[in-house]
Amino acid sequence: MVLEDYPVNPIDPTMTTLCSNCASEVPEGFPSCAACGTETGAAAPAVQLSTPLFSTVEDLEGLSGWLALVAFGLVVSPFVMLYTIVTVNLPFLTDSRYEPYLTSHPAFAALAVFEVITNIIFIASVLALAYLFFTKRKAFPTFMILYLATQCWVILFDTIAVHILVSSADLSAAYTSVARSVIGALVWIPYFVVSRRVKATFVR
Repeated sequence: MVLEDYPVNPIDPTMTTLCSNCASEVPEGFPSCAACGTETGAAAPAVQLSTPLFSTVEDLEGLSGWLALVAFGLVVSPFVMLYTIVTVNLPFLTDSRYEPYLTSHPAFAALAVFEVITNIIFIASVLALAYLFFTKRKAFPTFMILYLATQCWVILFDTIAVHILVSSADLSAAYTSVARSVIGALVWIPYFVVSRRVKATFVR
């Protein structure tokens, strides 16, 4: 049998050596001959590790993952706050049935006006944040953190003020809003601070 009759390495025909014992071809880098087991003295081939889930910045960039929830909130929130102004705040201030109470309780009337003004400011803020978000502006995480913290304190202040002015009022819905805003701040603020996706996405 001539050398040409021996099997050739299907991966790379040029990277082979002959076994010193049986003259079989051994792929370059293999530690022993597959035919007779004679050691060749070569180091074992390196094992290729699996590719990381996110190996580059490009893999992380994009409005996906948890940022999809942020996008949903930015789109829906203005409509929710506008609905509250139209169905709750404005009727309370304009309905003649409440006029005697508001006249005799100017502090409560001022608080109702404060709620309308803050909701309008929040709507404008969310619209600005939505622009920063969808255009992937670098300033978005910072302003989003400021918005979440401010909203949390405003809702808490409003609830405490209502409790002081009208201690008999049912504030279960207000307490729910406070809890929701606090939990949201505790979840999202750390996310915007440490998330690799946030750092890779908002770079413009």
